[in-house]
Amino acid sequence: MLWIYITISAYLLFSLANIGDKLVVSQYKTEPIVYAFYVGFLGIGTLIFIPFGVIIPEAIQFFWSFLGGIFFVLALFSMYKAIESGETTKAITLLGGSSPIFTFLLSYLFLGERLAASQLLAFIALVLAIIIISWPLERGSKKQLNKKLIFWGICAGFVFAGSFVLAKYIYLQQPFISGFFWIRMGGFLTALIIALIPKHRKLIKIDWQRPKKQKSSLILAIQAFGGLGVLGQNYAFSLASATLVNALQAIQYAFVFVLASLLGFKIPALKEPLNWRQILQKILAIILIAVGLYFIIL
Repeated sequence: MLWIYITISAYLLFSLANIGDKLVVSQYKTEPIVYAFYVGFLGIGTLIFIPFGVIIPEAIQFFWSFLGGIFFVLALFSMYKAIESGETTKAITLLGGSSPIFTFLLSYLFLGERLAASQLLAFIALVLAIIIISWPLERGSKKQLNKKLIFWGICAGFVFAGSFVLAKYIYLQQPFISGFFWIRMGGFLTALIIALIPKHRKLIKIDWQRPKKQKSSLILAIQAFGGLGVLGQNYAFSLASATLVNALQAIQYAFVFVLASLLGFKIPALKEPLNWRQILQKILAIILIAVGLYFIIL
């Protein structure tokens, strides 16, 4: 059960990165394509892994590894577009609720992955927890459907699922360190392609030239937490079911809720007013997370 502890630790790190993401995207108004570029470009940091078991895989493995990296950067771009298109909670609901389902279907179809009865119950409980903990409770809302947010949210869920399933496949074919390295190189290549497009290069240059001493420190902190989280999550993929590792993302949203509640007193951008219905909603989600964990370790 080592993979469970690694997964929980990874999602704690992701929750810290999510808090930073919210500040960067909403407070600093960084364009989604620019932020995706930053994340992909920082994949070059995995060069430090070369002495620790990176191998030269077969040509087909190069293709799948680079495709996994491309999918990951595109998934981040889609996520930031969803957040930019509307309310963060709605975007996260669509992404968090759809990604495990897409991962389950893609793993079933392409990896031949099958879940035991207890694992299936855990999966259902965790997906419900993701939806419940991030579902916005609006009274008397008559707003029209935000089709752009729906499109990008579901798109992000699907592309993230694709990147997770590709990662699992790669780790079945290559040692973990080597597979992880080549996936991140795929992300780095994607960042270079983004920078080659004049329109995107101009946006990157404009963003880089903004006064951003505080922002630069924040982005570095986000990437430190996010990078360690990605490493932990991918290692969990190499050890266990991609479907279950992804479904445990429910824990990440619980961490985000707790951290945002605590930090919201000092950082207004993170503060979300809660009524008794919303508090009960979060409690129910946390109970479902506990149920899901119980069925996984059963």
